[in-house]
Amino acid sequence: MIDAQQIWEECRPVVEESGFAPGHFKDSLFGLRDTLPKILVANYRSAADTVCMRKKEFGIWRSYTWAEVYRNVKCMALGLKHLGVESGAKISIIGDNDPEWYWAELCTQAIGAACVGLFIDAMPSDIDYVANDSDSVIVFAKDQEQTDKFLEIRDKLPQVRRVIYWDDKGMAHAKDNPWLMRLADLIDAGRQYEIEHPTLFDDVVAQGTSGDIAVLCYTSGTTSLPKGVMLSHEYLIKSAIRWGTAVMPQDGDNYLSYVPPAWIAEQLQVAACSIFRTKVNFPEKPETIMENLREIGPQTALLSPMQWQSIYSQVQMKILDTGFIRRFLYRLCLPVGYKVAAFIVDFDRSLPWHWRVMSFLAEWVCFHHMRDYLGLSRLRYGITGGAALGPDVFRWFIAIGARIKDGYGLTELTPATIHQRRIIPGTSGQPLPGVEVRIGEEGEIQIRSDVAFKGYYKKESATKDMFSEDGWIKTGDCGGISPNGHLIVYDRMKEMLPLKGGGHYSPTYIQNRLKFSPYIKEVLAVGGEDRESILAIVTIDFDNVGRWAEKNRITYTTFVDLSQKDDVYDLVHKEVLRVNETLPPNVRIGRYTLLHKEFDADESELTRTRKLRRAFLEQKYAELISAAYDDKNRITIQADVKYRDGRQGTIRTDLQIRKV
Repeated sequence: MIDAQQIWEECRPVVEESGFAPGHFKDSLFGLRDTLPKILVANYRSAADTVCMRKKEFGIWRSYTWAEVYRNVKCMALGLKHLGVESGAKISIIGDNDPEWYWAELCTQAIGAACVGLFIDAMPSDIDYVANDSDSVIVFAKDQEQTDKFLEIRDKLPQVRRVIYWDDKGMAHAKDNPWLMRLADLIDAGRQYEIEHPTLFDDVVAQGTSGDIAVLCYTSGTTSLPKGVMLSHEYLIKSAIRWGTAVMPQDGDNYLSYVPPAWIAEQLQVAACSIFRTKVNFPEKPETIMENLREIGPQTALLSPMQWQSIYSQVQMKILDTGFIRRFLYRLCLPVGYKVAAFIVDFDRSLPWHWRVMSFLAEWVCFHHMRDYLGLSRLRYGITGGAALGPDVFRWFIAIGARIKDGYGLTELTPATIHQRRIIPGTSGQPLPGVEVRIGEEGEIQIRSDVAFKGYYKKESATKDMFSEDGWIKTGDCGGISPNGHLIVYDRMKEMLPLKGGGHYSPTYIQNRLKFSPYIKEVLAVGGEDRESILAIVTIDFDNVGRWAEKNRITYTTFVDLSQKDDVYDLVHKEVLRVNETLPPNVRIGRYTLLHKEFDADESELTRTRKLRRAFLEQKYAELISAAYDDKNRITIQADVKYRDGRQGTIRTDLQIRKV
């Protein structure tokens, strides 16, 4: 059982210090159930007609009450029992953020099975690995695009009994394939099954315990093959409550769900929405996310670092394209915002009266309108995690009045730290209630808590290797703790750059400083103890650089053509000089090149959570790296390309290598 009183006593100091009314937070804990399906049933019984989820379809928001969600989950769970799915089975889910995704997860957990989330852009080879490694027997897939991936590798998935899809568009061929099944047919089968077994759903839900495995969440696979992390209901519920201490959910809050549900952070956010009865909204489609965000104006926003960076870059380009008066007002108000941010971040004290007046004017003239345009007008706190977000981007958001909190954790134990009352860019906050953090002898961050993962699925040796002799989880990250108790994450232990003359430095820090530029999308910083300086392999932001080129009357055709323009190299050169001014002499960027393409997860250059696969990239571009350190100023690159229709081709182009 989950002890609500103990959790409240742990969280009370943080909740009361937040400055928000703690009543809703506290009331949500008492009467707390020990599994997510039990929480669903409790919400159905106490708030049946309250809106739980909303999905925009054809321009209209369709609402689902707790009663409707309960009935759909119940019928889907009984439909799975009709198909012979037993407790302990594994069920994979792939698709966009939709209500059906979470109904599939809850119905899986209701019958004692475990959910396995797949990233929507997973390739058939990725699906083959995860589905077989997890022993999934049923798959929920959204539409034709996702079901086709499974049909392509059907002969490699002998244990998968059915692929159940919830979007009928383009699925006419499915009628002739018994392996495929409509979600509506599963629900109908569940209704019929309920007539024969009227108490079965309540019985199987009641049998669930807090220690049951609820989710198999696969790691990003940055340094090795992804591993299935076994997470219990207790883990998800306690972690979601601790997550709540950072965002302080209030009655009537809205949340827009568009971070991949296969990511542990999104799992915790939606679990917190169930516990605190926050309304979950789903965008109409990926292309309308910003429009839907503006329409909803959520109180909490969970975005990846790349998404926060994208918002910042979008604003910078809009400012360049806007009229003189608006551009003048923005440039006039931004220094005021930065000064206010300095009082909040650096001094941790209230503003003097004259800065309050200037802050009010900047807010009225500029910042309020910016946040409204971005959908952040009602934002209480934004959350980021999974990778480092550059401190420059952090300060910019605080300057315009949008407070972002950074968190740190692993799939195996998250969140471990998060910013609480005080937000300090460049750190990942303080340990959450019930979590301990220490720095090992070699500088490794180690964490432990009263609840953590249950191990890696079918990988006992790897599970054992994750723990120190005294039971702490070894994160593999290098970091330190500031005098005010905030965790500072430098980088992966394996990726700290050895420096000529001794010592190490974080390539992530260099990369994040460069990515503050709206013209740079991603960077790979390479160095070593036998190298005089750092090499930066840069991928440009094609949309932003393209708009800049058009404004400056620079003609181009393709990404390759634009990236190798001398003017674009000059543009990036200015950004490199800006960053070098902030770096010690022995870690400055000495050479840089603009890659002919973006880093791509489908080519194994990025993980599905968009982290760089550093070892793979350094091996793939070894010839380019070698040429740069051999003082060559140009190299011919030949690369294999996979097109969306399955065809393969070869790109051959010359890349410049510039000295700084």
